[in-house]
Amino acid sequence: MTASKKPPLPLQSKISDEMIARPQAKRRLTKLLTEREPPKAEKSAPTLWLSAEASPFVLHVLAREDGTLRDLDRFFRDVWMECCGHMSVFQYRAKDERTIIYTADPEPDWDEEDNPFLEDLPPAVRTAYLAETRHRFPLEKPLTITMAEAFAHDVSLRYEYDMGTTTYVQLKVVKRLETSWPAKKRVRLIARNVRPEWKCRECGEAATHLCTMNDCWEDGYAEFCATHAKTHPKQAHPREGGDWMMAPLSNSPRDPCCGYAEGPEDEELYVWH
Repeated sequence: MTASKKPPLPLQSKISDEMIARPQAKRRLTKLLTEREPPKAEKSAPTLWLSAEASPFVLHVLAREDGTLRDLDRFFRDVWMECCGHMSVFQYRAKDERTIIYTADPEPDWDEEDNPFLEDLPPAVRTAYLAETRHRFPLEKPLTITMAEAFAHDVSLRYEYDMGTTTYVQLKVVKRLETSWPAKKRVRLIARNVRPEWKCRECGEAATHLCTMNDCWEDGYAEFCATHAKTHPKQAHPREGGDWMMAPLSNSPRDPCCGYAEGPEDEELYVWH
């Protein structure tokens, strides 16, 4: 008998601080945005409303269309991801279309004229070869691409952080709108999931830490309450010494990857009422 699927975590509005059930998110957040009276210093701009999901975690984000994917990358690093300055990319993939990779250091397109392999082909052979194989090779573009271009036609993108222990985030356009922005702001967090109610694997009480040792993840969970977080290292990993493998649980899909640690003010730059 399979376990029943858990309902999605509700959202906490960063406009009003209220809790919102996931199915009502679009309607309620739209109302809160409409009711907001912005300061005179703010100016209206075309805006994308994006959902970013790495189940069970989700963010609702506003992004100015004239902002860039670099702005969005910085946001994900600040709020959800950053630990050791890993590489990150955005990807667009669609059936029968060429994959596009947005990266900080894009490689030249493989079929450009200075490609020595293609230079040696007769013109007719080169044309036929490109027509047949070009779609198999990703096209790399810089993170300086605007949001408007990257999300043209409301396409969905995938964000990837850390090519070793990769975290994947699916990005979708919820709607397009005009909204007001303070000067120099390009990304705004308007809601995120409430913290999951983790349970200690030993006693069932609320968990505060997780064990990052690989053998603890064979059964899919390794969360512990404050008491068992202290006793677990000695009982399960006596040869490792100390409790360095115990990490605080965070409201982020990066647990338990690499050196990620949640900060109390990670979202501060992106939240205003």
